[in-house]
Amino acid sequence: MYGTVFALIPFLVVIPIALWTKQVIPGLVVGLLVGSYMLHPNVVGGLQASLTYLVNQVSVPSNANLLLFLFGFGSFVGLVRVTGGVEGFAQWMGTRIKTARGGYGVTWLTSVFTFMAPDFRIVAIAPIMKNVMTRLGVSLRQAAFMIDLTSTPLIALIPIGTVFVGYMIGLLGTSLQHTTSHYKPFPLLLASLPFNIFSWVALAYGIYVSFFHKIPKSQSAASTTDGSTPVPGQSGHTSATSSQNLHPTPQLSPHLSHRVRIARAAASAETGAMGVHTGQPDNSFPDALDEASGQVRPDASNLIFPLILLLILTFVLTWWSGHAGAANLVQAFLRANASRAMLEALIVTLVVSSVYYLFKRQGIDRIMFGFLSGGNEMMSVNVLLLFVWAVSAISADLGFAQFTQKEITAFVPVAFLVPALFVLGCLISYFIGSSFGAWAMLMPLGFAIANAGVGHLPLIAGAVFASGTFGGFASPLSDNTVAMATVTKLPLMAYANYKTRVAIWLCLVSTVLYLGLGWVMSHHVF
Repeated sequence: MYGTVFALIPFLVVIPIALWTKQVIPGLVVGLLVGSYMLHPNVVGGLQASLTYLVNQVSVPSNANLLLFLFGFGSFVGLVRVTGGVEGFAQWMGTRIKTARGGYGVTWLTSVFTFMAPDFRIVAIAPIMKNVMTRLGVSLRQAAFMIDLTSTPLIALIPIGTVFVGYMIGLLGTSLQHTTSHYKPFPLLLASLPFNIFSWVALAYGIYVSFFHKIPKSQSAASTTDGSTPVPGQSGHTSATSSQNLHPTPQLSPHLSHRVRIARAAASAETGAMGVHTGQPDNSFPDALDEASGQVRPDASNLIFPLILLLILTFVLTWWSGHAGAANLVQAFLRANASRAMLEALIVTLVVSSVYYLFKRQGIDRIMFGFLSGGNEMMSVNVLLLFVWAVSAISADLGFAQFTQKEITAFVPVAFLVPALFVLGCLISYFIGSSFGAWAMLMPLGFAIANAGVGHLPLIAGAVFASGTFGGFASPLSDNTVAMATVTKLPLMAYANYKTRVAIWLCLVSTVLYLGLGWVMSHHVF
């Protein structure tokens, strides 16, 4: 059974179940159980093996650090939301936009302060930009599209201070355990960023549309144009929204805040790890953090101060962890234990920020509520990671890497491995609506191919990350798409189809570039 076609069974179980259910975790659970019973084919043995694999993965220090980081990062986002930092920043920016081109410029500029997670960026920026851009005569669909372009594709390229980077480092670390590569996770992440070609192509397209292309105009300030009509059941809000669009200083009105809460209820954290409900949002389950943030005065400093502190501490502590014996700054970063440094920076930021909020008379109950509620929103990511680690360990024990190296590399030309991996990942991520899920399923396969000595490891990692970025950006099942459509009152499928049409062209350009890179770098291993 070891190193044979049977080693593929756990992953062959995961992918179709994920595509069928539109959720990744059920597939991983079944894959874990199937693999465990393959190794221990008796009633009790398979179940015990599954639990052992899960417990063993939690006990790995680097894995435990990552789980703590993700919970803490969710707590950080929860704190800046519950203290009014998000709404305060959005309102402050909304008063400074005078032209349509300036609106696009501000859309890009706001990424400096809202790059931590795509859904966080959408919920923070889309409501205010919706009113501003419509008032300036810009197509609502185009304005929403530009916010989406500066969310997942941009955040996937930022190697510090995002919810993506912690997950990426953890996934790379797990995959590297089954290779003979000399890379460490964080340096490999940095090396893979230039090869996330879909993100670069998408951003280049966004820059062209924002600053060099004629801006599509709305037929009226109150119209969504582009064939867009209010979401069924929400037509009663149209007149209120239209009147808001005429105000020079947009505010987050009660009904707009209500749509934000619906968006948060409709979409889990960007991970998509627990799947996305794409039907009508259930108004009986409003997001508790948005309810709480609506009870305080908006204050942009409650976002800006902790964010700047987090970035500075992450940079300094990452340098500190690798500076001993390093000849320069770059070498210090390459030698650093980045995941541990990010966790340390996050903990210090949480403590200092909590004290800062107390001095600003934010109650201790509010601070604890934001901390715990925000952290709990990341638990779906932690569950996903835990099962990814366990299934990867079982696959390694079944000889998955050895079989993949022997069979796939024997039949697929080297130059076509990377573009094929990218296209497969795009299909998977589109149909499950999850960047994280696609990365989890394909990264072990990509690394197994590279370990055979026929692939450039940063190129393969970049292609996998790019394929997941495609689905997180374009899929109608993506929580980003659902949140954006709900907040802006664009019809979900019409907006998703528009994004998909553009994304397919970006994907085709990326595939051609991967073909060229695959040909050039086919003999540059690891």
